[in-house]
Amino acid sequence: MVSAILAEPDTYVIPEGLDKIRTLIIDISTYAYFLRKELGLRGQQSSSVKADLSSTPSTARPPVSLPSSATSPPTPEAYPSPYFSGHPSEDAHDANTISERLEELTLGLRSPRHYGPSSNFLLLQTLLDFKQETTGRKQDIHQNYRRPEFWCILPWQEKLQNNTASMLTFPEDDLLHDLINDYFVHSEPYVPLLHRSTFEKSVAENLHLRDVGFGQVVLAVCAVASRYGLDPRNMPEGTKSGHSLGWRWYSQISLNMSSFLEIPRLYDLQLFVLMTMYLQASSIAESSWIILGVAMRLAQSTGLHRRRPDQPRTIRRELWIRAFWVIITYDTYASMLLGRPRATTIDDFDVELPMDCDQEFWDNATSEGDVLVQSPPDKRSRTTFWIYLLKLMEIAGLTHKLIYPVRRAAQSRVLGVDGVLLNRKAVMELDSALNVWVNSLPHHVQWDPKQADPILLLQSAMLYYAYHWVQVCIHKKFIPAPSQEAVLNGFPSLEICANAARSCIRIAEVCKTLHAPPVTLPSVFISAIILLINFWRVKRSNTLLNSGTEMRDVYKCFELLKPLEKR
Repeated sequence: MVSAILAEPDTYVIPEGLDKIRTLIIDISTYAYFLRKELGLRGQQSSSVKADLSSTPSTARPPVSLPSSATSPPTPEAYPSPYFSGHPSEDAHDANTISERLEELTLGLRSPRHYGPSSNFLLLQTLLDFKQETTGRKQDIHQNYRRPEFWCILPWQEKLQNNTASMLTFPEDDLLHDLINDYFVHSEPYVPLLHRSTFEKSVAENLHLRDVGFGQVVLAVCAVASRYGLDPRNMPEGTKSGHSLGWRWYSQISLNMSSFLEIPRLYDLQLFVLMTMYLQASSIAESSWIILGVAMRLAQSTGLHRRRPDQPRTIRRELWIRAFWVIITYDTYASMLLGRPRATTIDDFDVELPMDCDQEFWDNATSEGDVLVQSPPDKRSRTTFWIYLLKLMEIAGLTHKLIYPVRRAAQSRVLGVDGVLLNRKAVMELDSALNVWVNSLPHHVQWDPKQADPILLLQSAMLYYAYHWVQVCIHKKFIPAPSQEAVLNGFPSLEICANAARSCIRIAEVCKTLHAPPVTLPSVFISAIILLINFWRVKRSNTLLNSGTEMRDVYKCFELLKPLEKR
């Protein structure tokens, strides 16, 4: 904070409100006391001071209070600050410092947003720290460098909040048919949510014109599918921006709070999932995290989170189960990316995994009440990848719980284990779980760049994207800061993350000509950030570094992301 103020004293923005100003002054003053104390301790190597440093208070500290006068500075015991403790408080750093440094990353909103230590924004800040350490120039995500089409809430998005339209407008028949086909070709194989035969039958019977719930699901399907083409009929009036593809349909979706009083329907959960899928590739992707929380509450209100061994696995039951697991997957992913708590954890549900049954075998059933059967063991099931992705998401959820808990210090005290040892054990257990998972993958979903089936190729790519993403999530917290050599001795965390990043880039290059789901794109972005951190760390100690060679993979990331900017 002091560095930020001194670096640009004329442009530093004083926070509004007395409470924020008071907090800022107290933080700076506390740090000043810490520095004075450190200087005093170094000049007085007395036994009393050494004893004071090595002692650990056994009683709870009193609450923070301002000094009664300027001549009575606070003591370490009276001021529970991480600067005064014998061991820096990881909890305080995570909860306060990170959020304060990242407040400027909001999308032009009035109030700052919270981003926790597992978020990609912290990884970005680490990169800027390395670059500043090496070049000596302050690195900042300044407003001037932001491109409005990615950072700002756009005109067609602003109308969403006040949408109360009662009548739904659907695409023309030919466009509706094409959009439904595009959805089931380009999206459904990778996020199994709907049953094509049942869905198309309902549309053919004009159920979307009679049932608002199903009608909104149809509009959400159209919105998701709109991004796979360039038909201008999918854009709102008054714009030709590719970013607006699908907003004409999405903007009609209205969440009526009074409907939460009724028993949730399957359409409600499917709608929330489809909204999340669409928003993830927009500049307001963050709002999907809120939607996922609502979706989970609705699912739990029906008891969907509990196992029901007495219920047959009918098409309808299977659709409910699949909707629940998609919510779990997206919630885990979004919460990790944003560094926020999940809507639920593995301790709170025991619902069955989806049945390994491809939709072609669903079609043998004549109604939603018919019982499903497993795909034949000799057939390469396209549902297998999803089941293994869900198992991987459980490891991701454990990573969120073990590596990024809010109350890490309290957890250490309860277990009687030092925080470093706790982290070491967590990393070892999670790395082991990842190894078991990757070694258990069936042959047809293992990564093979020569796979002839484009669906199996992309499914395998999604699995390995997610696998390397979880690797990075486990280790990125322990990437040493510019002033550190190692955070966890024996764990080359940056090297592990860099190898995972290079693997992601190789997979992305193989799949770049295919319609990869938007959920895979952050892996390319994270890979670039990791490799840039590695570049600046090496460059700091090696002035003869060949920048062109080291940056080659980073440039590949630019090439992979740039064609997708238009939509």
